[in-house]
Amino acid sequence: MTSEPIPETAEARVYRTALRNTVIGLAALAVLAVVVGVLVAGGRGVVASLVGVGVSALAGLTTQAAMAWGHKRSTDQMTIAIGGSWLLKMMLIVIALLILQGVENFHKELFAAFAVTGVLLTLAVDFTVLRTARVPYVVPGSKSTAE
Repeated sequence: MTSEPIPETAEARVYRTALRNTVIGLAALAVLAVVVGVLVAGGRGVVASLVGVGVSALAGLTTQAAMAWGHKRSTDQMTIAIGGSWLLKMMLIVIALLILQGVENFHKELFAAFAVTGVLLTLAVDFTVLRTARVPYVVPGSKSTAE
C-alpha cells in the first residue's frame, strides 16, 4: 500500500526558511566570533565567543525546530513542543551561565556580546521570514458557510 506524499504547506516552507537562514547567519557569526575572539583575547576569547554563539543558537533554533515539528500536530502537541522547548532551553542556559560563572579566565564580555548578537540575529531572521511569508488565511478550495 503506497500513500501519496503529503503536500508541503506554506507554514512548512516558512519554518524551513527560518531554520536555514538562522543556521547560515549563526555560521557567519561564528566565523566573526573566531576572528574577534583571537584579536581581543586570543584562545580564551575564541572559546568565549563561540560559547556565546552556541547559547544564542540554542535559544533561537529550539523554538524554530519546535514550530517546524509542531505546526503539523494537534494544538495540544504543538503547545507542549513550544512550551517544552522554551523550558528546556531556559534551564540549559541558566545551567550554562552558572557553570561559566565559576570558570576562571573566561572572557565574559565577549561571551555576552556574541550571545546577545546571536539572539538578536535569530530574532531578526524570524521577523524577516515571517514578514515576507505568503501564508494564506483560508484553506484553498474550502466553501464559506456565511452566505
